[in-house]
Amino acid sequence: MKLAALACMVVACGGSPASKSTTTTTSTQPTSKAKAAPGSKELYERLGGQAAIVAVVDDFIGRVDIPRLKSLLVEFVCLATGGPCHYSGQDMETSHAGMELVEEEFNALVEDLAATLDKFKVPAKEKNELLGALGPLEPRMVVAKSKLKPVSEAALAKATAVLDKVTDPAAHELMKAAIVAAKRGQRNYADQLFSRVEISVGPQVVASAAPTFRDGAPQRIETPITQMPKDTPPQPKIVGSSDEDNPSAAQLPASLKGTITVDGKPLDGVGLVELYPVNAKYSKRTPKHRIVEQRNKTFSPHLLAVPPGSTVAFPNFDNFYHNVFSSSPTQPFDIGLYKDGQSREMKFEKTGLVRLGCNVHAKMASFIFVIDAPAYVPVDGAQEFNFRSLAPGKYKARVWSERSAEPAESEIKIKDGVNTITFDVKGDGERGPSKDKFGNSRQPEPTK
Repeated sequence: MKLAALACMVVACGGSPASKSTTTTTSTQPTSKAKAAPGSKELYERLGGQAAIVAVVDDFIGRVDIPRLKSLLVEFVCLATGGPCHYSGQDMETSHAGMELVEEEFNALVEDLAATLDKFKVPAKEKNELLGALGPLEPRMVVAKSKLKPVSEAALAKATAVLDKVTDPAAHELMKAAIVAAKRGQRNYADQLFSRVEISVGPQVVASAAPTFRDGAPQRIETPITQMPKDTPPQPKIVGSSDEDNPSAAQLPASLKGTITVDGKPLDGVGLVELYPVNAKYSKRTPKHRIVEQRNKTFSPHLLAVPPGSTVAFPNFDNFYHNVFSSSPTQPFDIGLYKDGQSREMKFEKTGLVRLGCNVHAKMASFIFVIDAPAYVPVDGAQEFNFRSLAPGKYKARVWSERSAEPAESEIKIKDGVNTITFDVKGDGERGPSKDKFGNSRQPEPTK
């Protein structure tokens, strides 16, 4: 069975919606555009223009069985052949980071495209020009063999022994493909395929094969899947502050407002300020029930602050699969695949930062802070934060930004009335996609 990721070799899987053709090009366009000789027509015209390209792509997409990528592929081929089009997908390095595409898959896709061009009797000169435009993309998309981690033969044998139990034809093919991917070392893709098998036939049928595909990942959470109403309103970007979580508290005589800067510049992203009174007792916060949704390939809220013992639901409102996970030492977990309003919940007991990722979509990220501080507030970029009710005295401040490797700590003094402050933190955090749940880097390969 051909791997579903084949079509992503040319287009950004699940990328931005297709735009109408235009003469404008951007930095996301294919860089291997076929050039016409002086005085000759562009390859785009010699192929028959966009109508011919659409016909070719229709047939090609049928071969790789991913119809939703048709529009981006039309854009790509149109632009790559010199046509008046705009490619609205991501650049090759970004769109393939963490996908673990291998040389066999690249070659299979090229063969499928060649077969489609032969079906439409595209002349050899034009066929070779179009295939030649794809060749230079291979090193920008195919993962280095040194990054693949093949599963042991003993583990593969356990998965193969389960294969005959999978009698559903589609699930059987998925299981075979999962075993092939695991043998190649495509751990992420093998796990996704195996998860689809579990969804199809039930996890009990293939339980003995699960370690083959899951060893090395965080603990799988098996709390019941529930259904969230489809009309559930979107979550805000930041959620959770001590003032909002305890609105009935008595008004204290001091307040603190201010901003966060990163290396002296306005914060670009989200941040958090925690305040701990020095030499003073404080009450524990009441646990909350919160939501971190997946909608339009984005986590919301991007930053959630909750007291220890809080429960968080993770509904997926997209009609395709997400796989929420965290490898953070605070609370590593893997919540599995589901979609279409389905949700799982889990409780967060240990204080600290939990960075969330999606094992299917490398660019998705958000943060849960589990906080035992009596006063805390999330911060959205350069906007001002505000603690409305504080007791005068000395406080230990812990200030974090998503651009920082670690929170910055300092001691401040709060006086009666309004206090104002700017907290500056370091911008020394790692940028780009986090590692996948098996600990493999999903940072794009440097362009050579």
